[in-house]
Amino acid sequence: MDIKEILTPDIAITWLPWAVQYFFMMGLAYSAVWIAALTIIRPGAKDKRLLTLCGSLILSTAIVAPVALLADLHQPARAWHFYMQLRLDSWMWYGAWLLPLFMAAALAFAYLLLRPSLPTQPKDGWSRLGYWLRLGNWQGEPWLKPLAWVALLSGLSIALYTGMETMAIKARPLWHSYWLPPLFAASALAAGSGMLIWLNRLFNGHKQETDKQLLLWLRGSFALFALLLIGWAISGGNSANEARLLLGDSPSWQLAAIWVLATLALLALLLAFRHLPRWALLFGSFAAIHLAWGFRWLVLIQAQTDPKYGAGTYFYELPWGPQGLLGILGTFGLWLALITLISELIRQSATELKGAA
Repeated sequence: MDIKEILTPDIAITWLPWAVQYFFMMGLAYSAVWIAALTIIRPGAKDKRLLTLCGSLILSTAIVAPVALLADLHQPARAWHFYMQLRLDSWMWYGAWLLPLFMAAALAFAYLLLRPSLPTQPKDGWSRLGYWLRLGNWQGEPWLKPLAWVALLSGLSIALYTGMETMAIKARPLWHSYWLPPLFAASALAAGSGMLIWLNRLFNGHKQETDKQLLLWLRGSFALFALLLIGWAISGGNSANEARLLLGDSPSWQLAAIWVLATLALLALLLAFRHLPRWALLFGSFAAIHLAWGFRWLVLIQAQTDPKYGAGTYFYELPWGPQGLLGILGTFGLWLALITLISELIRQSATELKGAA
């Protein structure tokens, strides 16, 4: 009998959990931009509550996402090299230009969405801050629709860039599939819809009509994600073939497949009902958020346990420090602090309106 030993080196992963946080937060940002922009562009009455919620989510995530990106770059100053070299064959080079443009458009768009909800009278500390942020009594509505178009197109460019910069890596067959960018975008839209449903419940002044609109967005984006996933499984080429090989040999990938299928089945079951009770709506929204984050973890982190060369799989243990769990919690903590600040400013405006009534 011939015995052959196969040695698999333990190689550290390149993209850390910071990358998952960046892709997730950026997905929430551009999905909220899409929902708000299409609400403004299409004719008919506008749901001001929905626009305020979208502005809150855009503003908070568009700030947090680049922070996670700079942390994942290990040496943030090296981003300067993107602007000092011409690399037309690099999606990251395009992203270095598209990302600042999207941040500028998204933050300006979010400000115009939130400005009508800021306090108009300086009373206490919070209302003074909100009143100061209004920057006077000028009219922002004439700028809203043109900026909605700019933000919408910029959001599409970021969705394309974040998908293509991963898909372009030919050394990893799991990533190298044209199905990946639309899968990222569809899952981001589902997570954005779910997050807005939660914000509608948590922010002062919940509106049931807003829930109904967001539920339509959630159902449509989830259905699109499921169809894209089926399409990838059937005609995904080397990417789908690599996934099948891993499912046959790796217990961790088998567990991941069970998680994906169970989450999809649960969401499909919940969204199949025409009328959802409050707990089911919130649970389904959380499941959509969880699916989008978990899908990015599976693609960006779990996929790196599949070696580029050689046999077997690499082992990955989530560190407790800044490059692992602490970094994940810190990113969510920063977002929570920003969304809490925004909600407090909006609450002051709602209190002011009640007092006037």
